[in-house]
Amino acid sequence: MYTKEEKEVMKNLVLCIRNFRNENNHSQNVFSEKINYQREHIAKVETGRRNLTLKYIIRTCIAYKISIKDLFKDV
Repeated sequence: MYTKEEKEVMKNLVLCIRNFRNENNHSQNVFSEKINYQREHIAKVETGRRNLTLKYIIRTCIAYKISIKDLFKDV
């Protein structure tokens, strides 16, 4: 079980990824192809029904050729 603080950090990380995806004008479908996850999985992560994983973060950084630091600069 996650603490309130952990849930808040997770929510902020997911928002950073979604904002980055939107800044690049990528739909969930395009993003899913880039990181090799099903679109349904991405929708669940973005709505808080699935937890964000390190693998998800790593694939996002690799797909967009950015560092984790750059991805989460606003957290």
